[in-house]
Amino acid sequence: MKKIKFEELNKGTILDNNDDHVVVEKDGLDIHLKIHLKPNAKAIVVFSNGAVNTSKKTPPVFMRSSWVNDMPYSAIYIDDRTLHNKNIRIGWGLGTKERHYLIDYSEIIRKICSSINYEGQDVYYFGSSAGGFMSMALATMHNASSAIVNNPQAYVFNYKQLAVKKVMTTCYDMDSIDKFKKTYPDRLSITTMFKKFKRTPDVYYLQNRLCESDMKNHVYPMMKMMDKYKINSKPINFMLYNDIESGHEPMSKEKTLKIIGNIIDKDFQVIK
Repeated sequence: MKKIKFEELNKGTILDNNDDHVVVEKDGLDIHLKIHLKPNAKAIVVFSNGAVNTSKKTPPVFMRSSWVNDMPYSAIYIDDRTLHNKNIRIGWGLGTKERHYLIDYSEIIRKICSSINYEGQDVYYFGSSAGGFMSMALATMHNASSAIVNNPQAYVFNYKQLAVKKVMTTCYDMDSIDKFKKTYPDRLSITTMFKKFKRTPDVYYLQNRLCESDMKNHVYPMMKMMDKYKINSKPINFMLYNDIESGHEPMSKEKTLKIIGNIIDKDFQVIK
């Protein structure tokens, strides 16, 4: 593990730390990444974490990093600094009152990608649940990039209230979800982010239609808000599937990698 200052990120320092755990120091904050670059890979997939079982894993955590050898693409894995030294399992990249960590992640990823000659259209952000929210947000901030998400949150405040309260009180020192929602809409609502950054990225939104809480709290409200505020919804591709047993759980590794490959290769097929 090597520490690199944000200002020193360039092609040389990135390649010197390929296939390794890197700590990027940015304005006093240490942000942990795993970088895996493959020669001649036509795309790079950036992974964000969902909920972390901190009784089994202590941050930094890089979910799905074991997949790197099972796909032909380069990859970056983001550890959410929000969870460090705190008794919380899920962070949505929220950071602190003073600092929205997703902004930092975006600046770092964009600098890495441009340094190693990946244009925006070559970059795909992937995550499920909270990682799906982060991926849509990161794609919104990265021109021409796309997000591939599975059962994501579109509205942090509509997720399980205990989890929302925990991150709200721990990281933002607030005790009212209603006030939290009104104070930080551009951190908690994906449609507000689309409006703020004046960009709706290409989103491949893989959703289990039989997960009622996801449909009620995220899919339908997102559709409604995009229509209400006349946000461009053309780039959003809702891809529904039916799995009563899996509920909110993400799709299997095999299905997920197949879909990521189909999307990157522009080869859409029904995945069974």
